[in-house]
Amino acid sequence: MGKWRHCCRWLLLFGLSLLLTACSNSGKTELPDDGQPSRLVSFVDCEQLQSYFAQSAELRSTLEAQFDSTPAPAADIGLDGGAAADVFQAETAREYTGTNVQEAGVDEADFSKTDGDYLYLVTGGNFMIFDVWPAEEMVELSRVEMEGNPFALFVEQDKALVLSHVWDYSALEDQFAPQSWQMVKLSLFDLTDRSAPELLREIYLEGNYVDARMVEGRLHLVVSSGVYTYGIFPPIPASADPLLVDTVAGAEIDPALTFPRIIDKIYTAEGVASTVDEICSCENVYRPETGIGTGLLTLFTLDLADPLGKPHSVSLLGDSGLIYASPDSLIVAAQNNNIWAWQPVAESTASRPQASTFLHKFTLGSAPDYSGSGKIKGWVLNQFSLSEHEGVLRVATTEPTWVTGDQPENRLFLLQQNNESLEEIGRLEGLGKPGESIFAVRFVADKGFVVTFERTDPLYALDLSQPTTPRVAGELEVPGFSTYLHPLANDQLLAVGREGNSTKLSLFDVADLTAPVELASTLVGDDSYSEAEYDHHAFTWFAKEQVLALPVTAWSWSGGLADYGGYEVFAGLHLYDVSAEAGISLRGKIDHEKFYRDELNKLWYAPEPVRRSFFIGDEGQGDYLYSISRRGLMANDLLDLVQEVSSADLPSEDIYWIYPLEVDGI
Repeated sequence: MGKWRHCCRWLLLFGLSLLLTACSNSGKTELPDDGQPSRLVSFVDCEQLQSYFAQSAELRSTLEAQFDSTPAPAADIGLDGGAAADVFQAETAREYTGTNVQEAGVDEADFSKTDGDYLYLVTGGNFMIFDVWPAEEMVELSRVEMEGNPFALFVEQDKALVLSHVWDYSALEDQFAPQSWQMVKLSLFDLTDRSAPELLREIYLEGNYVDARMVEGRLHLVVSSGVYTYGIFPPIPASADPLLVDTVAGAEIDPALTFPRIIDKIYTAEGVASTVDEICSCENVYRPETGIGTGLLTLFTLDLADPLGKPHSVSLLGDSGLIYASPDSLIVAAQNNNIWAWQPVAESTASRPQASTFLHKFTLGSAPDYSGSGKIKGWVLNQFSLSEHEGVLRVATTEPTWVTGDQPENRLFLLQQNNESLEEIGRLEGLGKPGESIFAVRFVADKGFVVTFERTDPLYALDLSQPTTPRVAGELEVPGFSTYLHPLANDQLLAVGREGNSTKLSLFDVADLTAPVELASTLVGDDSYSEAEYDHHAFTWFAKEQVLALPVTAWSWSGGLADYGGYEVFAGLHLYDVSAEAGISLRGKIDHEKFYRDELNKLWYAPEPVRRSFFIGDEGQGDYLYSISRRGLMANDLLDLVQEVSSADLPSEDIYWIYPLEVDGI
């Protein structure tokens, strides 16, 4: 334990611990209390920012001593599917499903996008465009090899923005020396000619990708970075005791040496114009009045209506967090589950940290603007734990057992903005039974639905019509648990989760909040799982046909050498018809076996699961389902799922299965 603490002392000195300390408004440095940020305060200029870092350095040894005493821790839409914004109308009578998102009008980053005519895809290190309509004539139009690892994209009319992780800096400008091991890269393309995308701009940002949204043609990207201190303070001999090292209170600190930066490359007919700048100006950096966090969180906004215009950014000092966005605002839910942020709350509870979530709200627009902050107990599960409705922010949290020392504690908070504070106006305590934690949340208008789990799956229906007096209206217990809740028409919820070792689907009627009912359920099968259990982008609901496309990977023992180590594997899609009258029934399966099993040459690759799907339907030409795995793209007619309509191989690395393959005579 002593060696571990000694290592942490060095990390504290040379890492990002400066930001655990904050300056009061009077300029006097104070120790952080419980880390509550009543509001954020911006810096007047870079000189004040320098002073902030210098004063922070004075408290390094004090924070080290404190750390030493804290042991390691033992829109009113109804339930009509509109919140998911997953069905779009093309200019013709054609309908198609887009990315399954949380809020209507707020697009989310994903590795595939469609507009009903084309598929835009980042896979295998490439940005690819396919003409996918009509389905029988599906064809690849273009392929652009990308730097680094492209992982997501947005498409806005004739513009595409590809997000990549980049580690190789050799091609960057000489005057740009990144201080982080990873960067986020934005590549902006003009898609006027889909067969030849034109690169307009590349922006490199120091830091790690947190999340991104697209609202009204504006990209809102959140990245987390460190504020680097090497080169600022003199080197400390390895033999020195960190607790005895004098701090450098009056050090002159240049933000350019510590703040992450960006390089912006604009491509024109005349050549490439490059600029290097800080990721955010000093005047747009905010800090809590009391310290929280060990890094820098930046909201970076680029308007695709002016693709070569100057981007805007605003940063706050604090931990990274989960992102929730409505059409009007973006919330950062920063949790204090970083070891540097744990604070003893009292002598009697010094062995345990507080579990807190710090909420920072930013107004969205052409330039993001800080709006207000608040603090609540517990930690959020995911983005669906937050929702904003009619000016009220609802947040569901859990304090885990190892924090409480007893049972998990689940709560729902309702907050409203008052000046620059997000103030609690209502609360629900004690959600769930003893030992249960939150596994899924969904808010729909003035209703809320929370799933907790330990042995059974209680679904709690919440009446939030009176934000100051929220109440549990009803509950329902069923086997297993749900991890994603999707609102359907007619006050129904379609849930994905697990029961035993199988993926489970459940259909709930929640028209009467006091008495929710499970209308139907089905198990996918033993030893099955679906990416939709933990990533809602993999869930595709086609309201026109009342059908769900669900990625499924399932294993079954067969014992034959010709199989994957004695197992048969299915990697593809299950299609389910869903209705209150008929329940949930399997319509058919789409198998991607052809992309990873080459029986002719006895070559079997690692089974690649289907990860995304989308529907395109036309009144005169029928309805088609498209499925995407890492190795292949396939189109099928909904009226005949057995026979594929068209398919295409995708670029991927050949990873062979390790078990013996069938050979002649065996």
